[in-house]
Amino acid sequence: MKEIVQRHSVNEHIEKYLTTGDGINWESFNFTLNAKIGNVFRKGIVFSGSTKLPDSNEEATWIGVQHWCQCLSEIRAALTHCEWHVAVDDHSIPWDAEAKAYDPTR
Repeated sequence: MKEIVQRHSVNEHIEKYLTTGDGINWESFNFTLNAKIGNVFRKGIVFSGSTKLPDSNEEATWIGVQHWCQCLSEIRAALTHCEWHVAVDDHSIPWDAEAKAYDPTR
């Protein structure tokens, strides 16, 4: 999981925005992973996380939603057999089973 989150890290973008003012005002994705190899979960939270979406220009939020949906799609593929709920505020983001990805356009 950590590898997926690191691959989708926006820390370099954050640093650029803070030092130059250029780009999008990203915030890091904070997450907790409660899965341990060999553990069998009956019910419980295995993975949880959150971030504030960027809002520095009119396209920033949409770029952020797409970016984090891609990240969460990869995490979902790695954490099989779990129930998932992904949302922006009170708007649920549906899972597209055919594309195996969260689709924020629906």
